[in-house]
Amino acid sequence: MDKLVSVIISVYNKEPFLKKCIESLINLNMDHSQIEAIFVDDCSTDNSVAMIESYTSQNDFIRLIELPNNTGSPSEPRNLGIKEAKGKYITLLDADDWLDTEGFPEFITKISEDDAELGIGQSFKHTNQNITYHARFISYKDASNLKPQDIEKIFRAVGPPGKVFKRDVVLDNHIQFEHMKFGEDKLFFIDLISKIQNITMSTTPVYHVNRYDENQSLVKETSVIDKAYLNVIITKRICAMDISESLKKMMLSRMVEVDFFRRLLHTKTFLKSDNKQTFYAIFDDVEQILNEHGFNVKDFIKNKKFIAMHTLYHQKNKEPFLKLTESLVYGHWRYYNKEDLIYMDIANHNDVLNPIPINCYPIYEGTQKFEGGLFEVIKVLKPKEIQISGVKLVEINNSANTYNVDYEYKDKKIYINQHQFYQSAEVEVNLGVEFGEMNDIALVYASYPSNNEVYKMKRQSFKLEFTNKMREKYEDKYLLTISGPMMTLKKTNLYRDVEFKEQLTSLNPGTKIVPTEIQYTLSGTPRLVLKDGSVLTANKDFIAQINTEDHHKYITEIPSGIKIKKVCKLYDSRIFKNEPLETLKVGDEIEINNIVYTNNSTPRLVTQEGNYLTANKDFVEVIR
Repeated sequence: MDKLVSVIISVYNKEPFLKKCIESLINLNMDHSQIEAIFVDDCSTDNSVAMIESYTSQNDFIRLIELPNNTGSPSEPRNLGIKEAKGKYITLLDADDWLDTEGFPEFITKISEDDAELGIGQSFKHTNQNITYHARFISYKDASNLKPQDIEKIFRAVGPPGKVFKRDVVLDNHIQFEHMKFGEDKLFFIDLISKIQNITMSTTPVYHVNRYDENQSLVKETSVIDKAYLNVIITKRICAMDISESLKKMMLSRMVEVDFFRRLLHTKTFLKSDNKQTFYAIFDDVEQILNEHGFNVKDFIKNKKFIAMHTLYHQKNKEPFLKLTESLVYGHWRYYNKEDLIYMDIANHNDVLNPIPINCYPIYEGTQKFEGGLFEVIKVLKPKEIQISGVKLVEINNSANTYNVDYEYKDKKIYINQHQFYQSAEVEVNLGVEFGEMNDIALVYASYPSNNEVYKMKRQSFKLEFTNKMREKYEDKYLLTISGPMMTLKKTNLYRDVEFKEQLTSLNPGTKIVPTEIQYTLSGTPRLVLKDGSVLTANKDFIAQINTEDHHKYITEIPSGIKIKKVCKLYDSRIFKNEPLETLKVGDEIEINNIVYTNNSTPRLVTQEGNYLTANKDFVEVIR
């Protein structure tokens, strides 16, 4: 075993998504000698195999295994990948998802330093509408040496995203994925977690889940009823497991609340069904299974909404149960303020569901002058026992991009100095308040709730949004966001300060730059700031984003020397405009000084003499 981590990717007809998946592995900010990526193809009928092969030829750490026959689920490909792996740790990556190129290396380093058996990092879900946290309730803090019992909702997210585990734990305990159309992840990770004694939790971004509209999977094609039948089988298996009583109860709580309430009875599918008896029969079967093993389903229900549903479910007349369920599913809540605490309730159901206090309801109270400065003020309505743990600026529709802000909290109000907002000036933001043991985030409301019996208040749930005043003025002319490396299009001056008072040097056209932030001049002009603190223009006539789409075909890390593999030309300009200086022959060795880019983002190698040649891996190879 000579790798730190093995990434196992099961593939079946994922051609449209593989490029992003593979390039996230290639671009991981870590030594590729520490990692291996094993793609196991389950007899794809599209061009998935050809696409993977186009990368394996250029990247030694990527390996492809082709199964002789289609197995119909990710289970066997994953089992084979784990068996073939050489890494101390295993992470499972779906072929339509991708790893965080900066966060994952940081995460796996921490896991290894802790010698943890299981690592759980932060995942994000990407849809056509937004980017949101995925299962943040299991990666809400940075902590080491945890046991499963220390993470209350650890079994509420039992899929691959954000998880890394020791290969030896799987092999020593003979844990395998079972062949199922749905639920194989659940059984595997329930079994795995029950054998774990040392967990590292991290808030570091690790994994990105693809839920764009064009992506389909077996899970989406499996009906609610089919899933429920499989979940009944899983429930039986859990009841029969030889594990600690505390872990078993945590697992069964997940099955009852998540799988049989939230995903079966608490659904529009159930309410619209003409065959509700099938749903009832499944839930009755679950209750009977639990009773036979000495459990009562009520012991596993903590959610007040589900407690109320269960109370009415056992009445002979199901009509009150259906009415309550409909109100809950369609969100027929009423909100009101009582003694600085916001409550939510459902009309006509107070006999089974008392008004529920909201743990954190932050409301914007405007800009206020305070101790000689201007502050944005938020009033926080919450129970006394709930603690505020932080305040963040959150990019609108992108929870992956947040900024911590300093604040003062007193007399139920949060005060934020306006200078804190400069750090996020390039994006539009919401304000978020972190609270409670799991550092949940409540976005700040623009107004108090209304419960008028005659009128409905428009935009009652509207969240506070801040937009940069200068954005409209500058967005056509300047780069206002940083989403990767950039390059100079013309000769560009580099300065010591944002106001461009002291010039340091000049950058030639095609120079790669990696800005870390955007700052603004006193007049509001955006500037790019590099890691060393130097500053340059953000003007689009001078700077452009580097398009890395085809960069797997090129050398992009500066070598000290290369060898010619195929006859090519040497030029005196990066755009290969003039007649070539000379023809380079196979076997020629060239000393390299730099890499620059054309305005189309094509990398060029720069020789010690200042001349240019292709960086295409078909023509040149790195020798030192």
